[in-house]
Amino acid sequence: MDELSVLFCRPMAGYAGHDRFEREADVVDWMELDAHVIGAELVVEDEPERALEDVPEGGGRTFLYRGVILSEEQYEGLYEAVLDRGDTLVVDPAQYAGALYVPEYHPSFADVSPPTRWTFGTDLDDAWEAARELGEPPWLIKDHVKSAKEHWHEACYIPAGASRDDFDRVATRLIELHGDRFERGFVIRKFLQLATTGVRTVDRRIPDEHRLFFWRGELVAHSPYHEVGEPLTDTAPFEALGTRVDSPFFTIDIALLERG
Repeated sequence: MDELSVLFCRPMAGYAGHDRFEREADVVDWMELDAHVIGAELVVEDEPERALEDVPEGGGRTFLYRGVILSEEQYEGLYEAVLDRGDTLVVDPAQYAGALYVPEYHPSFADVSPPTRWTFGTDLDDAWEAARELGEPPWLIKDHVKSAKEHWHEACYIPAGASRDDFDRVATRLIELHGDRFERGFVIRKFLQLATTGVRTVDRRIPDEHRLFFWRGELVAHSPYHEVGEPLTDTAPFEALGTRVDSPFFTIDIALLERG
């Protein structure tokens, strides 16, 4: 891998939730790599210049961004602010968006993805029509970037036999939970039964999911998505996926099916 600096965009003081980049930051410190941390709150509030105030300027560094999910517009603002200071991010805004939004990347992965439809905006009639194109439920619903799977029955999963009212209730709750972070429109996917880790929450069994990390088209790392489960023993079936995304660095989440 080329010489890179790491730019962490993490929640700052007062954040009560789980900072999922804490472990990565600890590893980077242990490896004595050049790394800097900026406050996610300022970037999300469209103040990237302020977020970067404590990062030394210039030097022509290339930063690998590791941080909270930003919208395309927020990432572009950060990208331009970094450029103005004499550095750059390894992934440009177009590449970032191409790997983030389902309508951007799904055509390249349709053969290895559940049947999927999407809409733009929050119109429930449009979303229902898109869902019906997939046949009968069960379905999963999310926005163009994220689901609300931590609210599985409330805002993510639409069970077999669900009515239009049931659908509207779940879709509306998704909008409410995401608030101003609701991204662009609805994505509805046919629900597939996944292999599980053997661990169960109140709402569901934890699926056997993994995150793959690609650098310049090559699979360079992978780990279980959840803090349970075993690492993949055979990555060969997934290595070619790295050529499907036009970005020097990206991640792909995969899940193993119950039927194999």
